[in-house]
Amino acid sequence: ACAATPNTESANAAERDCFFAESVSGYSVVDDHNVRVSVGASRAYILSTNWNARDLDWTQTIAIRSTLGRICTGNGLGVDIIGGDPRRTYPITSIARAPEEPANQGT
Repeated sequence: ACAATPNTESANAAERDCFFAESVSGYSVVDDHNVRVSVGASRAYILSTNWNARDLDWTQTIAIRSTLGRICTGNGLGVDIIGGDPRRTYPITSIARAPEEPANQGT
């Protein structure tokens, strides 16, 4: 008799946190190698690059490109930030869900 083994590939897929590039509604530079992207009203992600993110001309149109369609947390392989004049491509090395910002407290 064969024992059933859990399908680790589908378990890993269920744990992934993904979004589409078209869902990005804003960008901000966190530091020299990290960019925060807003997705919808309540989600944000940190995209890391080995390049200096402050060198990208943020006054120009910025885009995220993914060869896989969806952009998921983990390894940033196949994901780039593109923009500026002249146009530059910044390969992404990792993607993480950004911590939630505290609610705005009234004074």
